Amino acid sequence: MKPQAVISQKPFRVIQLFRNINSYGKDEKSFEDRKDKIAWKPIKSTAGFVKDNVVHLPESVLEQPNFEHCDLILLIDDNFQTIQNVVYTSEKNLCFRNKSENKFDFLQIKLDEKVELYLKPGYFEVGFPERNEFKVCELAIAKPVSIKINGKRDFSLTGRRARTFIEQEYIFNYIGDFTEIIIEKEPFHPIIKNVPTEKKVIDLMKPLW
Repeated sequence: MKPQAVISQKPFRVIQLFRNINSYGKDEKSFEDRKDKIAWKPIKSTAGFVKDNVVHLPESVLEQPNFEHCDLILLIDDNFQTIQNVVYTSEKNLCFRNKSENKFDFLQIKLDEKVELYLKPGYFEVGFPERNEFKVCELAIAKPVSIKINGKRDFSLTGRRARTFIEQEYIFNYIGDFTEIIIEKEPFHPIIKNVPTEKKVIDLMKPLW
């Protein structure tokens, strides 16, 4: 399959999400025990990229039910390799619509004239302590925002297990608004991405010990 060009009849937003999730036990209670594992590193990305004002995406994005009419495309790149003991989407692209629920992981993106980010915490997404739902921030072009949150869990989806601690950092970078897409055949050729060094930090971390 040759790369497929798609021209949208309306502009759509593109947001890059860098995601760092770490679940650990009492053996890593000390930050020194886990700091190397959670340190941000250059990411070999297959989630897509923007070049010359054109958005390049893997063909798996065509499986997204909202793709043809989407108002926002989320590119998701992870700073971890192994499956984490917390609920999160495994997809590398999500397509959202204006005025729709647009919930994923422990967050919700509300779209209209603005791009607003809301906290939607749940036990299996975040753990305890409980947090209230609230508007975290608005996302603006080229102004990255980092959200840090943690929690602990005594139960998994299948039953009781040893207590698990979870720390998560989500970095959102609203890249811009676009109309042109190139759909690339998979395996998608990876590119190296680096986390923004300048960003606003929203720290929702709580003492867990």
